Amino acid sequence: MDKSFMQSISAAVHIQGRTIRYAEVAREDAAVDLLRLGRETFEADVTKVLWGDESPEALDDIAAAVGRFFDDSEASVVGLVMHPLDVYSFFTPLPAGLSTEEHDQRVAYQAALVTNTRSPGALHSVSRPVRTATETETGEAIEWVHVLAVPQEVEARASTVLDGVAGETTGRILSSEAAAHLMGPPGEGDSESPEGQEGAYRLAIGQHAGHTEYALTRDGAWHHAHAAQHAPTAEDQAYYAVGMLNRIGVAPDEIDRLVTYGTEADAGADAVLESVFGCVPAALDPFRQLRRVWEQPDDEGPGAYVPSIGGALAVTRA
Repeated sequence: MDKSFMQSISAAVHIQGRTIRYAEVAREDAAVDLLRLGRETFEADVTKVLWGDESPEALDDIAAAVGRFFDDSEASVVGLVMHPLDVYSFFTPLPAGLSTEEHDQRVAYQAALVTNTRSPGALHSVSRPVRTATETETGEAIEWVHVLAVPQEVEARASTVLDGVAGETTGRILSSEAAAHLMGPPGEGDSESPEGQEGAYRLAIGQHAGHTEYALTRDGAWHHAHAAQHAPTAEDQAYYAVGMLNRIGVAPDEIDRLVTYGTEADAGADAVLESVFGCVPAALDPFRQLRRVWEQPDDEGPGAYVPSIGGALAVTRA
């Protein structure tokens, strides 16, 4: 395939239990083409291998499989997408305008505190500014930052997985952040919301085996995220979603669009979610926003590829 006309090419590797899904995209101005897509399932649980809980000898086989998939890739950056319950994931407020050194020190301290780790140096953390706000009492600007952290030995194994990929590896990406990159700008996909409406919130609910994750966007940008380990019913999923919104001061009726994705997405939950949020849930189809699709799965629903395709877009925009 001639890729010479492409301006930028990026890829993502999405880890979910025993399965790895891959996506590579090319961006030409605002248009996005999907260049390759794939999936591979291993005997060992890849997440447990990374954490040192299962089959450490499987790491080489996993890395070799990832290397083969991207053997002729021209991606300049490659991201690793992981689920929120497979890493330490949290949001923390920091004073705006910190130097890089102060920022990193505070992130390291908060990560050690949240994870009950004695030494901040024992953790590898990736931080990403998400939104700014004004502190009510002082009027000072606050920057809300998302932090993704893992022990250094887990990061070392994760890096090994990408050793065979030619592109520059980037920081780790949360799967709910990846979903946020596919939720579109305000007005897009909405029949009831005017184009460009300011302050528009959209909520994505990702339903996977073992957990449910949430991504909230405002004005087309990632705003917040949450995850629940035990949310087997639609009522449970709605309960945790409302709890997340309450904690950040967003009312359920402020949600302009609701989408679902994931390997366990259940259309039967739509009626419950509609009754809570007042809008009909729609399936988040990562292929719908693409100009060209060279490969598309025929054995899985589109929602399973939200983290990999969204992750590839996330590293493109980083």
